[in-house]
Amino acid sequence: MGKDEYLKWVKVGLGVTILSSSPILARENSYTSKIPISNYSSNFVLASSTQTREIHSVADVSIVKESTVKASVRKAVAMAGGLSFIKPGDTVLVKPNVNSDDPYPGTTNPEVLKEIVTMCFESGAKRVIVADRSGVLWQNTMYNMEKVGIAQSARSAGAEVMALDNEEWIPVRPEGSKYWVNGFRIPKIVTQVDHIINVGVVKTHSITDFSMSLKNFVGFIHMSDRMFMHSSGNIKEMIAELNLAFNPKLNILDATKVFVRGGPDKGEVRDPGAIIASQDRIAVDIIGLSLLRSLGTTPAIQDRDIWSHPQIKRAIELGIGIKDYSYINVVGSNMDLDKIKRMAR
Repeated sequence: MGKDEYLKWVKVGLGVTILSSSPILARENSYTSKIPISNYSSNFVLASSTQTREIHSVADVSIVKESTVKASVRKAVAMAGGLSFIKPGDTVLVKPNVNSDDPYPGTTNPEVLKEIVTMCFESGAKRVIVADRSGVLWQNTMYNMEKVGIAQSARSAGAEVMALDNEEWIPVRPEGSKYWVNGFRIPKIVTQVDHIINVGVVKTHSITDFSMSLKNFVGFIHMSDRMFMHSSGNIKEMIAELNLAFNPKLNILDATKVFVRGGPDKGEVRDPGAIIASQDRIAVDIIGLSLLRSLGTTPAIQDRDIWSHPQIKRAIELGIGIKDYSYINVVGSNMDLDKIKRMAR
């Protein structure tokens, strides 16, 4: 989808924003109560003066290409620290990218997802839920999950599949947010699980420049809030800020195929055959951007200081992850690590 086409529905969002001055519609984007962190699981995070998110340690980021997708996923996860955080009986929420009904890299590779679910059960999980909410142009999320093979792959590995379209949403207003002054809504299921694993895709994006781990959590905010965000003029910074509401234990980027131009649903495809993984969202997105630069990509990514992207810069300001390249330890196999490291500086 081109930028002009994408902006058509943003104009619809503008209409919603303007109309929200009415008492009824205002409630759609106004949340005045703060929710204590003690009411929620460790996946729900509020940044405050009493709870800072300082990053003291180096983030391991793996970028792996093996002979099979299964082998690549397993090695990348192991090199990024593994799944030892999963304890017997835990419930794990896996967040793929199912923004549309387009095959990967428009969405997450079903084979990648299946292996992640399998590994969760092998690590002791009692319950694994695969959940997402598609974009406004593709609003039947379950249909999209079925069409691209995500639902079938998840179920075949033993997971439950949840389309969030009609699930319960709860209001949040993370402290530290500058642009979400009235807060936003997240799925209640986020507060009912032990762990989140974030499984994004490496791709360019016609509006936000790129979509990786930070952007992937847009699928976990309510559609009305997405519309508001897209019409705000600060979408890139707001992507970073909404990440304050989530605390994934592991972030995996599917780079089996990538978009080097276009996106989010269709674009120019390359086939790196790689999997990238890290416990740190900023670090994993930096290496995802480095991979795109190594392949040749849009001027917005190729020619820009990689650390100056608004998504990255705002996430650093909020303490969501590492603050500069000196905190990244890149490991991997069958990839040009020197080139990837060079592109990340």
